[in-house]
Amino acid sequence: MNLLRSLRATLNEFFYHNYPCISLCCCLLALGTAYLHYEWKVHSYDLMSWKRLSEACYSADVDLFQLLVLLTILIINIIFVGLIVAAYMRPLGQRDTELTLLEIKDRFARFILLRMIARMDRIQGKLAAKRKSLNFQHFARAHHSMVKAVAVFRKDARKLLLPNESEIMQPIEDIYGVADDEERALRRDGYYKLPIDTTDATVKSLFTAQ
Repeated sequence: MNLLRSLRATLNEFFYHNYPCISLCCCLLALGTAYLHYEWKVHSYDLMSWKRLSEACYSADVDLFQLLVLLTILIINIIFVGLIVAAYMRPLGQRDTELTLLEIKDRFARFILLRMIARMDRIQGKLAAKRKSLNFQHFARAHHSMVKAVAVFRKDARKLLLPNESEIMQPIEDIYGVADDEERALRRDGYYKLPIDTTDATVKSLFTAQ
């Protein structure tokens, strides 16, 4: 089960970071397949026909100048498309400076909520793995870990709800900065797919909960 979850998380991470390139390759493959199907239906070009055509082109005299011009145009197009795809595939972290204050705070709120959920989930998972040999010490350590996870959440939630004077004077990225490695880990484990509410009311209710 753990192997399947790990494989699913790896695939999710791969598709999340490479979906523009994957979609482009799928479109090119679909266009190529459609063209081959059209030639087969309309002109009866099967695989042997394409083989004979390639052999004829290979044996015929080729104008090297025209071939170089065509290759140059093809290379320019490949570079142009590559630059577009590379720009489109930039990681989200490189565009943080373009986020508004509301977006930065929403990202921070989502991160601290999901981080707490993930820590609680790991604690519960450890208890479940030892359910046949649980004792008081296991529950005591689990409770201590849960208290620490809630304390870390409240420490960060306070900055959202009640920032002090020194925090207000700091750059917004320093106050509500998100650890990229932890965020990637949460995405890889699928926690960012959870439908959670990140409004101030939700954060406040969890912050003041006893």
